[in-house]
Amino acid sequence: MMMKQSSWGCTIFIQLSLCLVVYVSLHLGHPFLFTSHDGDDNAGALDLHFISVSGGFRPLQRQTRLLRLMGRVAETYKAKFVVSTSEFGEEDPLLQNATRVSSSLKLPWFTTKKGSGNSREHIKLPFGGFLDVIFVDTGSLQQEVLGGALNGSMISQLKGLTRILKAADGDWRIVVGSSTVNKGAEEAKGVSRTFHQIMTKYGVNLYISERGCTSGASDDSFSCITVPNQSESRGSTNDSKREMEDGFLLHRVSFSEFVTYTINLSGQVIDTRLVKQKGKEAI
Repeated sequence: MMMKQSSWGCTIFIQLSLCLVVYVSLHLGHPFLFTSHDGDDNAGALDLHFISVSGGFRPLQRQTRLLRLMGRVAETYKAKFVVSTSEFGEEDPLLQNATRVSSSLKLPWFTTKKGSGNSREHIKLPFGGFLDVIFVDTGSLQQEVLGGALNGSMISQLKGLTRILKAADGDWRIVVGSSTVNKGAEEAKGVSRTFHQIMTKYGVNLYISERGCTSGASDDSFSCITVPNQSESRGSTNDSKREMEDGFLLHRVSFSEFVTYTINLSGQVIDTRLVKQKGKEAI
């Protein structure tokens, strides 16, 4: 009799253990599903979600892992499009392999248009109004800056940035660049200040950069966010470190706030940034 009770108890224990394993695997396998303390409890039904990612070459296994994670996040949050900071444009290997890895990434991919300089995407928001995504050719501008002289090409590029931002009339305005203009000689610092002054003047809310990011704005008039970028740790031999530093951004856009979650390749939310729309806080 005691043996039967022991056997029955062992069976119950095993079944409960299996249920627990399944539960844990399901939930720990999706760490990007936010809880209320992550700040996403303010999300509304009409909020727009989209993803930003750094393109470029990655080892096949890591590229596949990144795209699968992006696909799950895109499906979960019904992301409408993907923004890529890649300098490769439509030839970017991440973009070319996206739909092969995940059908959830059959979304519009907005990226730089090679040879066209600055460009703008004007996106209608579900709650009314528009989001402007402006791509800036900061790569060539950075090369001019590092030359240490204010030449005609540099002036022309800054004027081009001014024209495209002046034409932007979206309720939210974000600028996307492959790098940030903040290095070099004293002349370069002057160009950097001009670059940030232009974005401040024309109401840029967010600057997304791939290689280091400091807004340089004295009044913190716009936020600056770095996309997780695998190229930042190429010199490291620690594969786990490279995986932790790689990843992407998930953005949530509402009438009055713009929330950005930084997600690493392990699916962990490692940073959350909030931008409030000035004048709409109390509405």
